[in-house]
Amino acid sequence: MVKYVRIAINTLQEYFVYRINFLFWRVQVFVTFVIFFSLWSSVSAGQSSLGAYSIPQLYSYFVVGYVIRAFVFTTRTADIGGDIQNGNLSSLIIKPIGTIKYYFSRDLVDKLFNLFFMFWEFLLILFLFKPVLVIPSVLNFVFFLLFLLVSTITFFFYSLIISFLTFWSDNAWPSRFLFGVVFVTLFSGQYVPLDFLPPFLARIIDYTPYPYMYYYPVRIWLGQTSPEMALTHLMGGLVACLGCFVVAQFLWLKGKHKYQSYGN
Repeated sequence: MVKYVRIAINTLQEYFVYRINFLFWRVQVFVTFVIFFSLWSSVSAGQSSLGAYSIPQLYSYFVVGYVIRAFVFTTRTADIGGDIQNGNLSSLIIKPIGTIKYYFSRDLVDKLFNLFFMFWEFLLILFLFKPVLVIPSVLNFVFFLLFLLVSTITFFFYSLIISFLTFWSDNAWPSRFLFGVVFVTLFSGQYVPLDFLPPFLARIIDYTPYPYMYYYPVRIWLGQTSPEMALTHLMGGLVACLGCFVVAQFLWLKGKHKYQSYGN
């Protein structure tokens, strides 16, 4: 355990070396939120509700989602594709550490670091927009926290799957952009609530891991899900998490046998 703590500390130190990169990343995330929040505020202006959402629920959907995005969807697993391409993975494989545990340690520090700055950004959002937010019941809040944990682990293994595809491709970026940015953003409900989509499309997405990463946790917070249904969704999230874990392990075992690195 000590060596993974050391890895986490080294990762934290990297952020203080490349401070501008991290600053630009947080500015990008904040500006993106402001744009989409302003858009939905304009769409809902003068209305008491929009679809199945009251205006406080709609605002809470995106503001609470901002917290989820800061914790669940921040990751360092995107580095794996580059490590595979440039041969840096070799130095990890020969070390007496678990490669996946190594990336998980870095991932956890990345999430906690982003979460710290997100807290101040969240206060800024409340100051600038003064949204009326929905406060969940104690039971829903507990379900939300459990779902947040499951979503975080699910996305970690899902992101590993995308990165491990680099074992069979020449470039890590196309798969990362398509599956790790476009699909996750659209199909998890980050920009548009999934119940705004055509029913047949929403049913198809429901069989994927995406809604369990964002959409269902937010609905639980908003109180739009009964305790029984919340438990059902949580079980579905655990199944999605287990599925991503199995696929990630399979690709890792197969990819290691295919991996080649040359040079001195």
